Order: sequence, then C-alpha cells, then structure tokens
Amino acid sequence: MKQLTKPKALWYHFYPGILLTLFFVISTPFFYGKGIPPQLILLIGIPLTLFPSLYFHLKHAKKEEGKTTISELIGYREKLSRGKLIGYTLGLIIFAFLVYGALQPLSVILGETLLSWLPEWYTVYDMEGYSKTMLTITLVLNLIINGFFAPIAEEIYFRGYLLPRMETWVKYAPFVNAILFSLYHFWQPQIYLTLIIALMPMTYLVWKTKSLKLGIYTHCGINLFGALLSFAMLNQ
Repeated sequence: MKQLTKPKALWYHFYPGILLTLFFVISTPFFYGKGIPPQLILLIGIPLTLFPSLYFHLKHAKKEEGKTTISELIGYREKLSRGKLIGYTLGLIIFAFLVYGALQPLSVILGETLLSWLPEWYTVYDMEGYSKTMLTITLVLNLIINGFFAPIAEEIYFRGYLLPRMETWVKYAPFVNAILFSLYHFWQPQIYLTLIIALMPMTYLVWKTKSLKLGIYTHCGINLFGALLSFAMLNQ
C-alpha cells in the first residue's frame, strides 16, 4: 500500500473541509435572516462540495495506485464478531454522548469568547424563529445526509483510505487521524475539543481491529442519535 508523506496526509485531511466551509461562508450570508437556517445551508453544501471532492480524490487515487475499483483502496477489511461489533459500537456511541454532554457548556463559552469575532450564524445554530416547515426540512435532511451518507463517505475516506496510509506516524497514526479529522470540521471550531476526545477511542479501535465497519456503524450511530434528538426537541 502506497504511504502518504506527512504534508500530503495533512492536506488530504483538510482540503475537503476547506471546500465545504467556503461554500458555507459564501452562501449563508445571503440567506441568514430570511427564514433559512444556517444548518440547512451547510447540509446542502455537503452533497455539492464534500461528496464530489472525496469521490474524485478516491477516483484519482485508484488510478495512481493501479486499483480496479475504489473499494480496493480501503485498507481495513477485517471482520469483527457480531458481539464485538455491537459491543464496541454501543460503547463508543455512549462515550461520545457523555463527552458531548460534559463539554457542551465549554463549547458555548468558547463560542461566546474566543470565537466571538465570528458571525453569529457561524458558531450558533439557533433553531428558534424559523417556520416548522423549514425546521422539518432541515431536520429530515440532517437525518438522511448527516445520519447516513456523510458518515459513510467520511469513514471510507478518512479511516478506510487515509489512516492505513499514515504508517509514518507509526503507533500515533490513529491519534493524529482523530485530531486532523476533528480539525477538518472548520465550520464547527467551537466543538474541536469535544470531537477530538469523543472520536479518539473510535479511531484507535478502527486502527487496532482493522475494521472499517466499526467506524461506519459508530459514526452513523452518533449522528443518527443526534439527529433524532433534534427531532424530539422540535416536537416538544
């Protein structure tokens, strides 16, 4: 398997997030205050910028490495037993939500202090003041895109493609991958610490077990539960 230089690995982690963030930053000011939530703009940007960038990158990598299909680029194909897969997944999801709950006050403080220079719509996705129809559209798209398609695409790219090609970091590879993946969320700087701590165990276990499926199940589970909680809050 062709290994990546450290500069390339850094760039490959960051540039998809840069493209999505640029779309978000350029588009949101035109719609903010006009009844369209910033979160909806971000969700629309995912299939328009993130998915194409990951797909064309993997397509190019397939050609560069002499593979027949994109799936052949995936480095982690080990199969865990059903019990281990379910147990690890549930444990990682619970851990992630405990971290999110514990650090949520800190995220708010960071958004109001260190990141106060950013526009309000950049760090505060306030869902109040929007029509129920607009909120429902946003939450349904969040459930579909963020709950299924985005985490699957991200896990294939970041854990299936990039992580196995980061052997230059030796035993630190999963931790570097978790940090870089968290920082790639340029549109959510207020939760960087939350992401790093919450995703570190998942990335390590994917690396240790060589099971990409564990990453996909965990990532989808975290995002799905988050989306469903948003639905529950809307219907209170």
